[in-house]
Amino acid sequence: MVRNALIYIVVFVCGWVLMTVEILGGRMLAPVFGSGIEVWGSIISVFLLSLSLGYFLGGFLSQKRSSIDILIRIVVLAGILISVLPLYYNGLTIRLWGFGPRLGPLIASILLFFPPSVLLGMVSPYSIHLSTKSIASVGVNSGFLYAVSTIGSFLGCIVTSFYFITMMGITKILFASGLLLIAVAAAGLLASGSD
Repeated sequence: MVRNALIYIVVFVCGWVLMTVEILGGRMLAPVFGSGIEVWGSIISVFLLSLSLGYFLGGFLSQKRSSIDILIRIVVLAGILISVLPLYYNGLTIRLWGFGPRLGPLIASILLFFPPSVLLGMVSPYSIHLSTKSIASVGVNSGFLYAVSTIGSFLGCIVTSFYFITMMGITKILFASGLLLIAVAAAGLLASGSD
């Protein structure tokens, strides 16, 4: 089915991009705040909190309004937020230096990563609702979708940290990641009409 294949691709790409941004987060904050435990603690904490909220909102929204169009809008908005990060992250972190080595990176992580991560967190639970045909299959379907998302996250982490950072640099990776989300959403919009 075109619709379910689209959903699996979207979930995979969102998992990939989420971990790509998290890995890049340390590099984005390092010039101002260093790369110590406070920085990584801030980044990981913010990603965990944003995913928790995203999971809740995605599940809640899927009960209220369930359509492939809404899923596509969520992914496009996340793509836009990620693709514009290179325009302001450096200036923002410099302005937050005065908040100190703990509060500074925490505030920076919230402002930079919380909004797109909440949106990316919404994708899996929303996708489960869209792709589940019956109550009997919800366990298998949700397990499969979270596995697809986590494999995407694993590959995004490995490929970004091992190859992309040295090959492309932060700005190009962020821009490409945002465009990838938008492109997948656009392809989904076209494909959803053919199912």
